[in-house]
Amino acid sequence: MSTRARTAVILCTCSGIIAERIDWERVQKLLASHPTKPVFRVDQLACGADNLEQLEAWLKEEQPERVVVAACSPRDHETTFRRLLTGAGINPYFLQMVNVREQVAWVTTDPVLATAKSARLLSAALDRVQRHEPLVARKVPLRTEVAIIGAGPAGMQAALTLARAGRKVTLIEKEPFIGGLPVRYEELFPNLECGPCLLEPVMGELLHGHESEYVDLLTLAEVTSVKGAFGNWTLTVKQQPRFINPDLCIGCMACAAVCPEHRPHPWNAAGELAAVDAPFAGALPNFPHIDPAVCLKLKGEECNACVVECPVEGSLAFDDTARQNGIEAGAIIVATGALEKQDVPAAFTGQSDVHTGYSFERLLAMNGPTCGEILKADGTPPQSVAIVHCAGSLDSSEISYCSGTCCRTALKYAHIAAAKVEGVELTRLVREQVVPGLDADNQLHHDHSAVSRYSGLGALSVEGVGAERRIVCKDNGQAIAADMIVLMRPVVPGEGTSRVAEVLELETNAGGFLAQLHSLSASCASNIKGIYLAGTSRGPGDIREAFSSGTAAAGLALSDLVDGRDLVVDPQVAVVDAKRCSGCGTCLQVCPYKAISWNARDRIADVADILCRGCGTCVAACPSGAITGQGFSRAMLRAELAGVLS
Repeated sequence: MSTRARTAVILCTCSGIIAERIDWERVQKLLASHPTKPVFRVDQLACGADNLEQLEAWLKEEQPERVVVAACSPRDHETTFRRLLTGAGINPYFLQMVNVREQVAWVTTDPVLATAKSARLLSAALDRVQRHEPLVARKVPLRTEVAIIGAGPAGMQAALTLARAGRKVTLIEKEPFIGGLPVRYEELFPNLECGPCLLEPVMGELLHGHESEYVDLLTLAEVTSVKGAFGNWTLTVKQQPRFINPDLCIGCMACAAVCPEHRPHPWNAAGELAAVDAPFAGALPNFPHIDPAVCLKLKGEECNACVVECPVEGSLAFDDTARQNGIEAGAIIVATGALEKQDVPAAFTGQSDVHTGYSFERLLAMNGPTCGEILKADGTPPQSVAIVHCAGSLDSSEISYCSGTCCRTALKYAHIAAAKVEGVELTRLVREQVVPGLDADNQLHHDHSAVSRYSGLGALSVEGVGAERRIVCKDNGQAIAADMIVLMRPVVPGEGTSRVAEVLELETNAGGFLAQLHSLSASCASNIKGIYLAGTSRGPGDIREAFSSGTAAAGLALSDLVDGRDLVVDPQVAVVDAKRCSGCGTCLQVCPYKAISWNARDRIADVADILCRGCGTCVAACPSGAITGQGFSRAMLRAELAGVLS
């Protein structure tokens, strides 16, 4: 390519802001001897609509091969000026912008120095733009369907938001029911609203509402593999058999009433379920499911108790098998949630009537193991309840972060326990107390439990049994009555979150939650384009955050997957020179966007342009110099440096 391609230079005064410090006439004189012999045009406001029309006409008249624009930040108007070049019949990537507003006029107060500096920067841009290559953005057809992993509040809200926009959604849930954790909670902080009642309209819409035709719900399902890229993902989903025909079953649960085999209740943290049973009263979809490890018939033994009792022939499908589902989607929303740690710290092991927050929550629920009554293991109500805040949180030996929601939940427990057990002695052992929010003060200021400060779990020990049991705090010597203990354990990523992170190759943060692209400005985006995050998969949060982040993630998917619009792939991405690639794999390890894969056949690295964001990390890391950043080649950067230093 000729190093002296005809070049036009547009000098913007930015309505006088730039011209206050930079003398454009002087700049033109300083650059008059530049080898490219550029043509100049000074414009009062180059980005203005009327001015752009005049500039396009000027470019068509001058017919330059390259264009340099001296104006504001490329972040503001690089796209504007690329459109200008396209309209003038010039390849839009034959543009080089020089940010003389922020980098010169705003920071260099001496007009003489500002003018000289601008001339140097423009000289560098003129040298660089000669080495620009004629790049072309390619278009890729987009799928507009969305796959959502997790059917808690965040996943359901995302699904409904998308369905209301007419988008097809596949909602994938590993449990046999939807609603996540809050659907199992009787009352929610701060106003003690009924969790199932709050979620029922959402669940009802998903299952039976006007938008349900757009939602394909897969329960007992997990994503096992994902291929593709933004706009064209293929998910493999393994769905375990329910052994119930949903087209025939009426959800009467007559089968559960006569089933002779039982198993520990996995969702109540106490009690039993029949081998064929619903997880709990009110669980949706309103079907039982059969545990094949417990059911006598599925284990090959003689038993027809449920078949005899079932009023609808064919509802029980013992020949049901696991299925592999192939799901095509343009975007993926991960809403796999989080859970409270269920192990008990050493100071409380071996003790009876010790609950985690979750097991106590189920004790409070009408569809829980005690039908909503607060009862000890012996069936009597407690005389004293101790609620231990930060039971493992803010602890360098266990969980270093604050889970954020536990203090509010502890206040709720104290309020409900006082209402349900007359005369109960309530104590909250507080390490730190965090109760944010305008609507949280009512519970805080009307809390009548005693409060005792402690420095950490190491300061607590348990002495005595039954009604004589005490939690002894060595910090202050207090002995706190506690014939029932509730431990506010830390919130941690769920198993589903860890598995999905591995399958989707998503980055995780220090706590093991899914890493956000930016915790402030892009909290619902992941490091991979086309995969969005919602709910507590990103970190601890409450149901309000779950709903809002579900809406936000769906909004991102809708804005990126516009129906009828192709995906425009920016050509300014990394490319691999196959002849120079040594196959060391360094680039695969450093790419933050998982855009690079290993081509086993040719034993070289491949860059997926649809995922690459042109950050240049792989270019810098490649020991063979086999990777080039298009639009930022070594020749271009060297020419720019030489132009500044000459």
